[in-house]
Amino acid sequence: MAALAALGAAGHGGFATDPAGALALAGAAVAAAVAASRLARSGHRAAGRLATGLAASLLVYLGLAVLAVATVAADHRWAGPAVAAWNSAWIPPLALLQLTASAAVRTGAATPRTHRYVVLALGAATLVNALLTTASEPFDGLPTIAGESWRTALAPVGAAVTLLGVAALLLLPVTLWRAALGSHHTVRARLGVAAAATTAAPLTVVFCLLLAIARAPGDVEPSLGSVAFLVALSGAAVFAAACAVTAARDATEARRVGTVVRAAGLAAAALLVVGAGTLVAAPGSSLGPTSVALVVSALTVVVGGGAWAGTGRLAALLTAAPTVPPVTPDGGAEGTETGSAAGTADVAEPADPAGGAASPEVSGTGVSAGAGAASVGGLTAREREVLAALAEGASNAGIAAQLVVSERTVDAHLRAIFVKLDLTPGGDTNRRVRAARIWLEHARQPR
Repeated sequence: MAALAALGAAGHGGFATDPAGALALAGAAVAAAVAASRLARSGHRAAGRLATGLAASLLVYLGLAVLAVATVAADHRWAGPAVAAWNSAWIPPLALLQLTASAAVRTGAATPRTHRYVVLALGAATLVNALLTTASEPFDGLPTIAGESWRTALAPVGAAVTLLGVAALLLLPVTLWRAALGSHHTVRARLGVAAAATTAAPLTVVFCLLLAIARAPGDVEPSLGSVAFLVALSGAAVFAAACAVTAARDATEARRVGTVVRAAGLAAAALLVVGAGTLVAAPGSSLGPTSVALVVSALTVVVGGGAWAGTGRLAALLTAAPTVPPVTPDGGAEGTETGSAAGTADVAEPADPAGGAASPEVSGTGVSAGAGAASVGGLTAREREVLAALAEGASNAGIAAQLVVSERTVDAHLRAIFVKLDLTPGGDTNRRVRAARIWLEHARQPR
């Protein structure tokens, strides 16, 4: 920070030494470091390490800005490579903020394949961007987001890797939202918070694209847009780190979940309004100032109002109290893909004030009070983990996301559990509900 301030005072660096952007990145690094400490203390060591990596990546971004500005100011022969490295350093924080939030809901020790895909794709995007994209010569200080400030060698390769990176950023949000919406009760809320956090990364990329649109045809000052991007990246990192701590600590109260979901939804709505407004207000537009103001105002009301209502309903869905699952025929909600989202294990109540085990609301479902008589002693350690997640309300996708296994593996474990617990198809309720009740009865027994 001191080096950037000194370089800025000497008239070097332009937006890269702007105090707003530099302070935002430094503040985000501190927030990520605090989150890393809290995650480690809560037992989520993998998420803590990733949050530490997020803090480090933001500090590296600041450090590379110092190096790039200093070498450019000194007209050093390493100025080109330094600027190229700095120009690619914004990509790793996007990957790390997603991985941190995703790891916060994991209980398995293995690394998910989705995490490997994100690391490989965004690692390739970072490397290709650093090698193929260079600043146009000559340039004054550091180039901004303006397209004319950069040139790309082997443009088709760069474009392909960019698309691969964007697709990778959508992988974890899609996976976690699917797992969240198919699960129930606290598991649904926890996965929903993590999903909202991972959504911050693609929204940041969309914001970057909108800044390019704002540059042409919007005719927005590039330096201002570049500072705005640094602030947006920092905000996404802070948001993801906070969500990771929330999900890890199971702090899934309705108000907290509503705040998280609304923040993500309203950010998306704001980007949509800004993008549409920029195009409408472009210098080449045939609309006058009054018409532009009316159009933008209408867009704000419609999009903003829709986002507010939609995110409110989504938050209510994520935090809805458990209900009695419907009775379904065998082969539906009995552990198969088709049953994992509808009639599955929505039986877990919050722990009682005395710290006892959760109690299922299953009146009228045909589960007898003696359902806990079946022993779980014959289950393997992994089968116990699957059954515990099932009893919490996780769908097959939710169990897979938490335990870092495939949904096919979850389905196989569930079938084995049903056999070992002597849960035959049929009866007044499905086997998932009966298996969840057995686990909860087992957890209630004194050790």
